[in-house]
Amino acid sequence: MIALGNRRIFLCGSVVDMRKGIDGLAAVVLGQLQRDPNSGEVFVFVGSHGTRLKALCWERDGFWLATKRLARGRFVVPRIAHVDGRPSTLELSPSDWQLLLDGIVVRSRTVLERWRRNGNDTSSV
Repeated sequence: MIALGNRRIFLCGSVVDMRKGIDGLAAVVLGQLQRDPNSGEVFVFVGSHGTRLKALCWERDGFWLATKRLARGRFVVPRIAHVDGRPSTLELSPSDWQLLLDGIVVRSRTVLERWRRNGNDTSSV
């Protein structure tokens, strides 16, 4: 797993040409996503076949670009609506990021309510 610290992670809502390198992806961030590629945020892109994922991030003195290519299977990413004809982004939590890398599909962000014992509850467990 890539250590991201407390950086914000954004998944790009459109398919991106995986032949793009740092400069091409930074141009997508700036032009299409209308975000600052030098912000220190992590921008995640998935190719048309779904077998490749790239993550772009600025760090103090330069960009780093991480690539993961699956030997089998595909990355399954949630559908993200376009806004005004432009792709939008979905902010991923660190756990969503790890699930995506591990190939686990998260269909919804609903957190199930857990049973909690409150101070007025006198029933035994």
